[in-house]
Amino acid sequence: MARHEAPEVRRKQILDAALRCISKNGYHGTRMDDIVAASGLSKGAIYWHFKSKEEIFLALMDDVDAAIFNSLDPAADLSPLEAIKAGCLGAVTALSSLRPHAQTWTEFFTNPLSRKRMSRSYKQSRDRLSALVEQGIAEGEITDCDPFGAAAAITAMIEGLILQAFLDRRFDLDRAFESSWALMARGLARRSG
Repeated sequence: MARHEAPEVRRKQILDAALRCISKNGYHGTRMDDIVAASGLSKGAIYWHFKSKEEIFLALMDDVDAAIFNSLDPAADLSPLEAIKAGCLGAVTALSSLRPHAQTWTEFFTNPLSRKRMSRSYKQSRDRLSALVEQGIAEGEITDCDPFGAAAAITAMIEGLILQAFLDRRFDLDRAFESSWALMARGLARRSG
């Protein structure tokens, strides 16, 4: 008989098993029976927490979103430029931890519901970054620029670095982030004089 665990513990157990399965076989190649076997739980226990494989998949995506958005909420005592850097570094850290699950990441792009959620997430992320850029402009720390364009460029930098790290295990993500951020910050920083 399985030991009774708190719902959040079981949920994590199921999601971890699903992530292993989807990473190995892809979303379409993974069956609920695979997740059941990988989790060590009964089918009923899985369905108690999730109605379908798609619901599990979307929950995995929500967990990735939460990790990224938590990183975009840095301490209030940072300047806007420092807050953007802290958020970018947090996003790089959160996303780079998914390297073993790169196939799962690509599956997010092919599922219509996850694409809709990802689109919403990108917008929320750009909105947060845009607000920080606007704040930096108002405080005189960031040069006068298009906040939306700056947010899109920052997002592209982060994703480009993560993609390179996914594709090349020898890619020095920490070094690349520091160099890329130095260039980005130099372009964003308001010049005195």
